[in-house]
Amino acid sequence: MSLNQTLNTKNVGAPVSLVTKLAQRVETMIIEAVLPAGERINENELAQKFGVGRSTLREAVRQLENNGLVTLVPNRGVFVRKVSLKEALDLFDCRAGLARVCGRLVAARATPEQVKHLETLHENMIKSCNSGDLDLYYSLNEEFHKSLMNYAGNTRLAALDEVMSNELQLFRRKNLGNVAQLEISIHEHDRIIEGVLSHSQNKCATAFEQHIIAAKQRMLETLPT
Repeated sequence: MSLNQTLNTKNVGAPVSLVTKLAQRVETMIIEAVLPAGERINENELAQKFGVGRSTLREAVRQLENNGLVTLVPNRGVFVRKVSLKEALDLFDCRAGLARVCGRLVAARATPEQVKHLETLHENMIKSCNSGDLDLYYSLNEEFHKSLMNYAGNTRLAALDEVMSNELQLFRRKNLGNVAQLEISIHEHDRIIEGVLSHSQNKCATAFEQHIIAAKQRMLETLPT
């Protein structure tokens, strides 16, 4: 069954759901570099792949323009966006500001269940780092950051951070550095958790902001010379 048929079966009369689902699928292909940065998106090919009409696929791809993942070039088509080093550095600076706000709100609003979830993610990241499972670490790290943003209880904050995070993925491609750098990152997570547990808004805000600033430096250290 095609993606189109599947969604229409579950959501009769809801074409917006189909477009949104398609946008999510194409977004995943971009983030995972199935569609590399700078590549032109072949709408006919993708429409056939997902079993949908070209106009539906085109509408889904246009949604990604708002997320900064694709660029429309007049008379040429839609291309996966390339993020320059300068743009990446600017994104890190913006995310550091969002992280500070997030840290303050999480320390004030996180429920005991949410705090427990953050602690569990943190413990599992330590285990994955010790075992050398960097793919698992990456996945857990992403969930940790998203959970912090969600637990801040501010949907606009979380949405802004997600857009910037996706844009950074176009530059970093899951490059978190070596194990030594991950261990430093884990210590930074320790301080964030401590801030949440103590309900110290300033401590958590500073720890999360500094974590993003340090991640910016780690990214620079991994760039080819």
